Amino acid sequence: MNYKQLLTKILLKKAKGYTVHEKTEEFVAVNGQVQLSKRKITTKKVPPDVNAIKALLQLSEEEMDVCKMTDEQLAVEKLRLLKLLDICDKTSPLDTTQEE
Repeated sequence: MNYKQLLTKILLKKAKGYTVHEKTEEFVAVNGQVQLSKRKITTKKVPPDVNAIKALLQLSEEEMDVCKMTDEQLAVEKLRLLKLLDICDKTSPLDTTQEE
């Protein structure tokens, strides 16, 4: 994966929003041994970022000018964007908080 693809992937994730799983563990000393007393796993939702959307639009504008594209190039670009939207729609996890 080249630099531009990686940058696009990162910006797309930030533009769509994502979830972060945070794990917090508390330990206590019992008879000289360390034991896990509490574990908490929290899922936080990071909202979509407008600046990332703007950056993606600027990258795509620099990449190609739609007015100069042929019909075949437009069809290929349409399919690429539809696949990208489909991938983004499939990766929308639910927010949950669990305690043990």
